[in-house]
Amino acid sequence: MLSTNTRVNTRTTRMFASMIVAIMLMFAGDVVWNISGDGSDVTQSSYPITLHQALIIASDTAPTMTVVGTPDLISYEGTTAYAVTLNTGTIYVEATTGRILVNTVATAMTGGQSH
Repeated sequence: MLSTNTRVNTRTTRMFASMIVAIMLMFAGDVVWNISGDGSDVTQSSYPITLHQALIIASDTAPTMTVVGTPDLISYEGTTAYAVTLNTGTIYVEATTGRILVNTVATAMTGGQSH
């Protein structure tokens, strides 16, 4: 039978090891969370066009459509862009110039998609 002193030391050691593992997992999770798909950090502040400006550009392009969710900063065929999802499609706004890369919003007038 283990003495009380030995049991306390064993518990303390296990608790300390568990805390170290938890801290390491939190650090690893934070690193994975902050790395984009190409291995570099991508933040909205890195580009001249902000998320808000991308929303305005998309809304001006399709004024009768409704924005669904928050735009995502993505890489579209190698170009950093905001993907602004509307109720009938998506408009991709280049993050450096504000130029529309692709407009997949179906319009009532054409009955299809415009690009």
